[in-house]
Amino acid sequence: MGLGPDSGKKSGYHHKDLRNALQHVALRFIAERNGPAFSLRELGVAIGVSHTAVYRHFANKAELLEALTEEGFSELHRYQTAELARAGSDPLMRLHALGDAYFRFAQENPGAFWLMFGNRGEEFDRAKARPDINQEAHQELIDAIVACQRADIIIPGDPYRIAGYLIMAPHGFACYSTQDREMVGVSNDILSASRLAEIAFIPVMTNPPSPGEIASRYFAASNVSED
Repeated sequence: MGLGPDSGKKSGYHHKDLRNALQHVALRFIAERNGPAFSLRELGVAIGVSHTAVYRHFANKAELLEALTEEGFSELHRYQTAELARAGSDPLMRLHALGDAYFRFAQENPGAFWLMFGNRGEEFDRAKARPDINQEAHQELIDAIVACQRADIIIPGDPYRIAGYLIMAPHGFACYSTQDREMVGVSNDILSASRLAEIAFIPVMTNPPSPGEIASRYFAASNVSED
């Protein structure tokens, strides 16, 4: 995603190199500061170029954030494509693969993930709405749900409504860091992203596991003894 040097070189950027460098540093700032708390002038200082050079690429901060958001959703779609290729042709495995892609993207691109799904500020008033630039990635999920419905794996119903429900599990999991999960008593040993996705699918499956199967598969008592 717009990767370039983090800092440093005072000059010598080619046109595309500088644009990429600005995007890279912006994403790093967003990840470190939990939001776009920076100015275009600060980006220029971090890279070692004048603020005039920055404005040659982005007229204002809203334009930069819009470009980063668009690229973020394009990158998410590339993650989806890669996971779907590994999943093969099984409809349910392909649906699970999209959840894996979502979580992996969030872990590996924290700045972009925050920008795409975090709380937005005034800079976004002039930017495109997220649904306008999320169509390609969202359509992959809709298509996977429809394929599962045709295979009688998922119950009939509006695939857009089902998508809205199913996306909450990987999204919620991705929003917590490892430390955050441990703070609320949910360690990796207790709940993984793939396991959570499996549990989330149960209410919309045409042939869900029985309560006993659910208990033994996902909620068996720990063997760890108490002191």
